[in-house]
Amino acid sequence: MLCREVQNYIATAKGLPFFYVVGDEDYLSVLEELKQANIAVVRMSDFCLKADKFPSVDELVDYFRTSDVNHKENKFVVVGLGEYLALKGAAFAEKELGKLKNTTLGNARAILLLRGVSAEAEKVIRTDNKMMAQQRAYVSSNRYTGLAITVMQKIPGVNVKEGIKDLLKAMEDGAKNTVYVNTSMLLDDTLLPLRKLTGAHALIKLLFEDFTLGLELGTEEQWQRLLQEAQKFGNDINAIFKEYGIDENILDDLNNALSGKSFSSWLVFLYLKLNVGKLQNTYLKFAVDATTDFEELKTNIIVKITAVSHKEVRFRRMYDERKKLLKDFSESDIAVFIKENEVDPEESIYRLTDNTELEKKTVIKWIAQHGMCEAITYVYPALHSYLEKYKFNCPVLADELTEYFEAYKLLKVTNHVSDGFLGLVEKHATEITYAQLPTRDNAIKEVAHKENAYLYWIDALGVEYLAYISDLAGKMGLSMHASIVRSELPTITSINKQFFDQWTGKYKYKEEELDNIKHKEKGGYFFDKEEAPIHIPAELNVIKKAMETAKMELGMHHCKAFVIASDHGATRLAVLKKQEVPYDTDTKGEHSGRCCKAFDGCDVPYKFEENGFIVLADYGRFRGSRAANVEVHGGASLEEIVVPVITLTLNKQIKVKITVLNPERIIADHKSGTPLDLYISDVDLTKGVRVEVGDKSYPGEAIDDTHFTFKLKDIKRAKQYEADVFEGEDLIGKITFKVKGKAAKIKDDFGFDNEF
Repeated sequence: MLCREVQNYIATAKGLPFFYVVGDEDYLSVLEELKQANIAVVRMSDFCLKADKFPSVDELVDYFRTSDVNHKENKFVVVGLGEYLALKGAAFAEKELGKLKNTTLGNARAILLLRGVSAEAEKVIRTDNKMMAQQRAYVSSNRYTGLAITVMQKIPGVNVKEGIKDLLKAMEDGAKNTVYVNTSMLLDDTLLPLRKLTGAHALIKLLFEDFTLGLELGTEEQWQRLLQEAQKFGNDINAIFKEYGIDENILDDLNNALSGKSFSSWLVFLYLKLNVGKLQNTYLKFAVDATTDFEELKTNIIVKITAVSHKEVRFRRMYDERKKLLKDFSESDIAVFIKENEVDPEESIYRLTDNTELEKKTVIKWIAQHGMCEAITYVYPALHSYLEKYKFNCPVLADELTEYFEAYKLLKVTNHVSDGFLGLVEKHATEITYAQLPTRDNAIKEVAHKENAYLYWIDALGVEYLAYISDLAGKMGLSMHASIVRSELPTITSINKQFFDQWTGKYKYKEEELDNIKHKEKGGYFFDKEEAPIHIPAELNVIKKAMETAKMELGMHHCKAFVIASDHGATRLAVLKKQEVPYDTDTKGEHSGRCCKAFDGCDVPYKFEENGFIVLADYGRFRGSRAANVEVHGGASLEEIVVPVITLTLNKQIKVKITVLNPERIIADHKSGTPLDLYISDVDLTKGVRVEVGDKSYPGEAIDDTHFTFKLKDIKRAKQYEADVFEGEDLIGKITFKVKGKAAKIKDDFGFDNEF
């Protein structure tokens, strides 16, 4: 119901306006009551001369003064005036209200419904006793208004008023929250809360619910592009991500997703920043949190691991997660990390991976400078596998070769020659131990069913790689048997290639890359340019390629056996030793001086003469041959002479049953060795069966295809033992057995019990 003051004003007063001060709560109800009282509504917006110009109060006054011509009753309520004055500011509002309170309006009765300027209106009313006496004002008890103004450009999805005229119309119609307007008018003095959205980023924050990302995360061009996309996809940022194929699976190919500076790559950045709290990859979360510039994101993902010590609990998880993320990143990308990682050498090794050749070489260089580190097991698993102790299983020299090559590999990787190892080299040279081994050509002749076998010749493959090959075979599901044989002297290809030339099987292939890496210019490695053994990763790659070929050929059933053989090995230590034999000859050194044509009167120590050549068995080199690249062959060190003949087949698909036979006969014998008899249900290589107890290996003697006996010569104590059973290099089972002492055997024979 209309207040008494308004009712009296309508009934009696004429010529001077009535101030009706209200807030949001009363505005629409009061307006409706006035309409019900047949009071005409006058909109302040109608006095805007243009769409984006402020209205004229003078035009309003003129309208009332002439209204008696057009309106019989001359009763009006003016809406929009208070809001207009609020837009103009406190000083302007007080001034205009002060003028209006005493402005005659002809015969019109005009109620000014004032919202947004309650404080200014009350001040004018209080200072005019006459106005109060005439009861030309009423102030509502609730004068609060939630009106606010946001100035922005017009965009789809947001109700943006075009100009001041439309803004006032919205307010006149009862708007009581934020009103969006596109206007060129200055509103700096407005009494209403004002926000100006002048850039695309500001508009995006308005469009996207819970969008909290800062302006600094993109350029104006990028934000504008996103704003355009938002208009295409209903202001739904998730719909934009979907259109560009960006979801949780983006981590599977992060390198491609972040390549370049394209808009889609920037969207990936936004996706990660918006969803950083949901990321399961803690390392990525760490890197994304630390990034405020899109152009730094990829670099941060690559290098931020350098901010985490390997001693921190979280390090290993973050390392593994980072390695997976970076699996497809390029060498040039990783180069940035390598440089950053150099700062702290003590920490650097723990952060490297085997994802790239650059990192593998860096690992090798670190080891050559600082020595071995336990981190190699996870940093470079293939190198760790290469360095693992390989237990040679051959009729002669098994222990000697095991000791020799375990030491040789470590020296090769750590890039030095020890005096102790030099003594071992000279010992084998003096005793001519290599001669005890069977020849490679005889081993090749013994390969069964050559018509179904594939011969794969890896030039310069020595036995140093057997631990790595064995590890790969196990992971690839291949059975492996290695025959340990010797090359002919000198260890050069021309004298050691008959096995390949005379191969009668259907399939054969020569792989030359390993030999090229070691001592050919086209291999790309040169000792005079880099003394660290950075060629090792390339060597291991050749081995892996060969094993993958074996797996493929066997898996496709192109062959039943895949035979890897070699002409000779090679030595790294002869290159490191830099020992040139001070001997003038009438011939010149060949193969980097490891051998030369035979001549009379040569008194160089540690040499052999064979096939018309003098061959050095230590690490010396004759003069006259070109300098070595990174490794050499042609000499008679064990790493040059001893080579493997490896037979690979598909693993059995059946479970092998192993039974300990005659347990009562397993009695420790100090002279002949403890006997052990086994039944093994399925064996192809009867000559390759052996058991390992602790670090000792014992070959088996086949009684028939399934029964084997072993002499455990080192087991002399009565107790229970565990053993691994191998066929060639394949672990086919585990057993436990109990060894009795002779006293226990006598006790059993005479039926003694334990009551005494």
